[in-house]
Amino acid sequence: MKRSLFLALLAFPLLCSAHGRQPPACGELADRILHEREVLAATAVVIPAAGTVPAYCQVNLTVPEAINIRVGLPLSEADGGSGGVRGAWNGRVQNLGGGGFAGSVGPVTGPVVAGYVGSSTDTGHSAAWCNAINPDTGVPNSLPNCGAGGAGFVLDPDLNLHKSRVVDFITRSLHEQTIWALKLTSVYYGKRAERNYWNGCSTGGRQGFEMAQKYGHLFDGFLVGAPAMNWNRFQTGEMWPSIVAKDIAGPTGVPPAKSAAANAAAIAACDANDGVVDGIVNEPRRCAFDAYALLCTGSPGDPTTCLTPQEAKAINLIWDGPRNRRGERLWGGLTKGTSFNVLLPGGNQGSGLPLGYETQWVHEDPAWDWREITMTTFPAEFEMQYRKFRHIASTDDPDLDDVRRGKGKIIHYHGLADPLIIPFGSYNYVGRVFERYGVRETQSFMRSFFYPGIGHCGGGAAPGINQPALFATLVNWVENGVAPDHVVASQNLPSGAVRTRKICKYPNEAVYGGSGSTDDQANFRCVVHRKVPADLAADALTNKDKDRLDDDDDHHHHGGWK
Repeated sequence: MKRSLFLALLAFPLLCSAHGRQPPACGELADRILHEREVLAATAVVIPAAGTVPAYCQVNLTVPEAINIRVGLPLSEADGGSGGVRGAWNGRVQNLGGGGFAGSVGPVTGPVVAGYVGSSTDTGHSAAWCNAINPDTGVPNSLPNCGAGGAGFVLDPDLNLHKSRVVDFITRSLHEQTIWALKLTSVYYGKRAERNYWNGCSTGGRQGFEMAQKYGHLFDGFLVGAPAMNWNRFQTGEMWPSIVAKDIAGPTGVPPAKSAAANAAAIAACDANDGVVDGIVNEPRRCAFDAYALLCTGSPGDPTTCLTPQEAKAINLIWDGPRNRRGERLWGGLTKGTSFNVLLPGGNQGSGLPLGYETQWVHEDPAWDWREITMTTFPAEFEMQYRKFRHIASTDDPDLDDVRRGKGKIIHYHGLADPLIIPFGSYNYVGRVFERYGVRETQSFMRSFFYPGIGHCGGGAAPGINQPALFATLVNWVENGVAPDHVVASQNLPSGAVRTRKICKYPNEAVYGGSGSTDDQANFRCVVHRKVPADLAADALTNKDKDRLDDDDDHHHHGGWK
């Protein structure tokens, strides 16, 4: 175990009290936990075996203000476990990430089945907590059921935003989750964890990068997928499709059938760019398709999905993403070929995740109407919310020195047809890490894999993400030094055949060798790039662009917190 982690654990009285004692059985853990000064509640029970899940010790605990944590521990020798390093345990911990605005504690059985200690958290709130009457105020803690989309937990009933709840969600709950998983592991087995991992996608991916940026010394490896990082940029950035559709195309927006036809046409036009016609656009950033190619001509033969000039303009702007008055990029757009249905539901509505953030985090008013934003005022809106959460909720620091110094490893992945978290955020972050360390040094501890045609954390008509295989690849890199230059994605075809494809570490690119089946990854090779190709880097935000936002921030007054 890393020395810094060892020292961190020694700070806990519960751990120290375990020295010289026989490790406790599961049922004894709750009493020990409740002796901790800040623990509000705790239970510890053996969960009987069910299906493929073996019996295990489940610990639930609550720490202030309302952070609920669950730790699942393969049975120790004291509880009859066998076959592992100690009992049924394999010597490792796997901390799991959540989704959306969390609000519930996720299951921990996945790691337990594989012999890991597993952990999860609700990130500091739940619907029950939001609805509960606060004894100090006599009113509920927050909005009913935590507000629209579960985003309103940061507000009290008087619509005051509480910084402490933001910090619990962004950072503190994850740190508590990690420390308690390690602490209970040491007590229950009488042995410290040999390895500690993070595994999450979406919000879980953001959480993984948050831990890497702030507590990298506590971990040996991170698997982070489709990360909802750049928390104070990506969500407002993803309001852009709704605002463009409203301002350019009018009240009806861009009908879903028409945006779907435009995306299908973009795939057809750009499919062969990589030399293989397979219905997959290997690099959407190189797709130059223009929606104006689908304009209605006025002839009887026009398809029902032909576009008006306004609809074509709106689609092109949605693909491009928001810019300021000087034409400088603020955020990226939906990749060509990716459905608009998530970020532009119904063709004219605001989208759930970013809308919940804008109404309840940014404007602190569930009744605030997103239609107040226009394309003209969008840059000011973007800058305002960036400033508001810059210091406590960004998760976009390219400083990964703790991971690098501690010889930790990060595997990062993202689907290029992600309709919820635009891949631009991942490209942007990786590019800024490359700027800090250089491509070669970055790849000594972090490797990124982008999956063409794949949606949010999976799904799509292309060779897809195998999350368990990626986690095994991470473990192999951490524990055996086998660094992945590529991973293999697979897809079950309607014919019953299986298509496989190399996914090369970024910025390398998979290229067909010219012979053999294009459904066999063995017939592709990874072309090595020592830096991001110029045509792909041109639209990426850099650390200098980030500094520009920060410099703008220094000239503005910061509002207070409740």
